[in-house]
Amino acid sequence: MTSLPLLFEPSPSLFQDVRVEPEEARSILRPQKDERFGFGFALSPYRGCGHGCRYCYVRDYPNALHPPEDWGDWVAPKLNAPELLWSQRHRLHGRRVFMASATDPYQPLEREYRLSRRCLEVLLLCPTTEVIVHTRSPLVLQDLELLKAFGSRLRVGFSVPTDDDTVRQVVEPDAPPIPSRWAAMERLSRAGITVSLGVAPLMPVFAPQTFAQRARNSGVSSVWVGGLRLLKGDPFYGVLAGQGWLRVLDPSYSEEIRAAFRAVFPALKRECIPREPPDGHRRLVNDSVRQPGLFDRVS
Repeated sequence: MTSLPLLFEPSPSLFQDVRVEPEEARSILRPQKDERFGFGFALSPYRGCGHGCRYCYVRDYPNALHPPEDWGDWVAPKLNAPELLWSQRHRLHGRRVFMASATDPYQPLEREYRLSRRCLEVLLLCPTTEVIVHTRSPLVLQDLELLKAFGSRLRVGFSVPTDDDTVRQVVEPDAPPIPSRWAAMERLSRAGITVSLGVAPLMPVFAPQTFAQRARNSGVSSVWVGGLRLLKGDPFYGVLAGQGWLRVLDPSYSEEIRAAFRAVFPALKRECIPREPPDGHRRLVNDSVRQPGLFDRVS
């Protein structure tokens, strides 16, 4: 494969008040075994996230350069992510790639670096690989035609943890407004792309049935409701306590919201994607379709 050209000049040290620290990554695929998304790999074209959600569990990932309280203030674009992915494509035959578990692939910096798009262009050339793109941002629409090219082997998931944008302004102050996410889901669905919804981590929901119906009206085909994962000594607990939102930590509250979605989505089950067989090698497409090999050249 011809080396993919960079589509940008090196960014300034700040982008919308976020410190940008471009880097050359050593690896790009992280093995994943997740009860929601099954077996496969997680792919994160960026380290860090400009959305800086105050509850994000990734804040606590081992990081010698950035303490958890700096989460959202810095982003490290992995400049060589598409090339690394191309070199590892032989690992993706019949597997699922989740983009992204530790960042938002369509955070604002993607407008400049286009790393998520370039990784998708590589994945498009892997016909036996299923792709899940998960985001909070309508910026994903800039790649609508590319997403459509995947056909049935791609789905786009959106995180909407609350039905109230005033709650979003407290817990996700730098993430896109919730109405813009609904609009993006509607457009993706109309374009024939499978859309899923992650109500996770669950924040206060004030009208559960209306929330569930809004999801259905937006073309959502599957839903996941997940609880909040607090870090040890997490300051976000103080945010919840100060707002009177500690009920979100009660497992019965999560079940209440799940019940509302089950009422609107009669076929909804606990998991939006079935579990894999124990060996993790479910074939996503016919084995007669050949994945590009390590030494193949694709024009």
